[in-house]
Amino acid sequence: MPKYFFDFSDTGESSPDEAGTELASFEAAKAEAVRSLMEMTAEVPLGGTHRELTMTVRDESGRNLARAVITFEVRVLD
Repeated sequence: MPKYFFDFSDTGESSPDEAGTELASFEAAKAEAVRSLMEMTAEVPLGGTHRELTMTVRDESGRNLARAVITFEVRVLD
């Protein structure tokens, strides 16, 4: 079974996945990236006016395969 790595980034501050996860397919890896990012989004304290959270999927060779992105932006309305 192929191993995929899920690297998290919060507005440029990266947390690489050193362990990886064995999954049956690339489709399963994409779904895991989205699920993980949604869970992490609920735990991240909001601050400032802009925040970008990303989960990058890479393979065992280190090649980036996909990236899920959630962007928060606070806009002051007049």
